[in-house]
Amino acid sequence: MRNLKLTLAYDGTDFHGWQIQPQLRTVQGDLKCALEKLFNHEVNVTGSGRTDAGVHAHGQVASVETFRTMDTDAVLRGVNALLPLEVRVLLVEEVSPDFHARRSARSKTYEYHVWRSPIVSPFQVRYVYPFRYPLDEKSTDCASKYFVGTHDFTSFCATSTQIEDRTRTIFEAYWDRADAKWVFRIRGNGFLQYMVRTIAGTLLEIGRGRLTPEQLPGIFAARDRRLAGPSLPAHGLHLMEVQY
Repeated sequence: MRNLKLTLAYDGTDFHGWQIQPQLRTVQGDLKCALEKLFNHEVNVTGSGRTDAGVHAHGQVASVETFRTMDTDAVLRGVNALLPLEVRVLLVEEVSPDFHARRSARSKTYEYHVWRSPIVSPFQVRYVYPFRYPLDEKSTDCASKYFVGTHDFTSFCATSTQIEDRTRTIFEAYWDRADAKWVFRIRGNGFLQYMVRTIAGTLLEIGRGRLTPEQLPGIFAARDRRLAGPSLPAHGLHLMEVQY
């Protein structure tokens, strides 16, 4: 069996997330269907992680095994011919048998896109969160630094999260600002459900003056979701890259 690594991008607007779900359209489901038609045998598609309904990806990674001998360029052309236009495989690489899209990942980078102009461009509306309230840049920048390091993120994930170990390490967290768009960029060794969206929502609350950066250590320590800010809408979140 050959092990293939696929790097792909997708517009998550019309999908019920990455993971296959009965009777629902998902990215993993569409990719599995396309690969099975191409290879003419059943496959298991493993992603680097799940993205929720409405979340977009610029560099999601999946791995799949096949005994077909077609070269990687032929796989790239063939799978894109079978996929819907909202999903594109960007690169196909043959990798070692022990490569696993999820277990082999060392870190992931996400961005949350905030639109600051009163008018949202029709070419941006599916991919940004409009937020027109005044924001203090220094406060949001200062607060971002509190997330770097190893922390228990219970206060910043979905209350329904079933994962017991909620400790994650964040390598970098900062804002990029250009005209109407503010982009919060965060890279870590893993993320819990709604974690990035809740961190971004908390930072906007700090920017508005409803919370202060100095309150963040207490919010971490309390492990209480009610103390952090809101979880922002999914359509502003983008999985940018998975590092191996």
